[in-house]
Amino acid sequence: MKQYKALIFDFDMTLADSAKVIAELLNVSANDFGYPSMSFKDVLPVIGNTHEVMLSHVTGENNPQNILNMRTHYRQLCRTRMAQKTEIFPDVPACLENIAGKGIKIGLLSLKLRDVLMQSLVKYNLAKYFSAVVGCEDVAAPKPDPSGLFTVLKVLDVGPQDALYIGDSLVDEGAAKAAGVDFSAMLRGGTTKEQFDHTFVKHFYSSAKELSNDIDTMAMAL
Repeated sequence: MKQYKALIFDFDMTLADSAKVIAELLNVSANDFGYPSMSFKDVLPVIGNTHEVMLSHVTGENNPQNILNMRTHYRQLCRTRMAQKTEIFPDVPACLENIAGKGIKIGLLSLKLRDVLMQSLVKYNLAKYFSAVVGCEDVAAPKPDPSGLFTVLKVLDVGPQDALYIGDSLVDEGAAKAAGVDFSAMLRGGTTKEQFDHTFVKHFYSSAKELSNDIDTMAMAL
């Protein structure tokens, strides 16, 4: 692995096993506005996109105002229920501790609301590892727009060439491309290995433990 000064993570299905609660709350939102539920299998491929994209996918609704109304309701549900049912993958705490112990800066960029992210990080005592946490309300435009990554890089005081972004979706990959940041794919979400751009992805990981092992290899090469 290249020697990086910073690692930036996506949250859902990269650090956190959150797909089921996201699908549940999307369906609750849909139901509350009179739309039927969608199966988890059919929701999974859009998890990691914006709230608007996910809600439009689940409901089939295309009217912008109706989508915004549902988004407001969905975000209220997220603030009260999301962290309760979000579980951090078991190998993540040790991985973050290992990265921080090597003196590598850690950032977080997600399409989740920042306060919802912080609820989970505090719940699992992980907030101490992150020098930058950027949510959907902190950016000029959502991923794959690069502005979120640029915001994180500025806070970390690291250049694009010295950072690695790790995510599970094509919007994560697209953001990294647009920002000129290296990207590694975490294969825990709804995007398969075949769907990623193999000419761009630096590494494919099935677990945080695999990433942590690569960090050890990087450190030994110093």
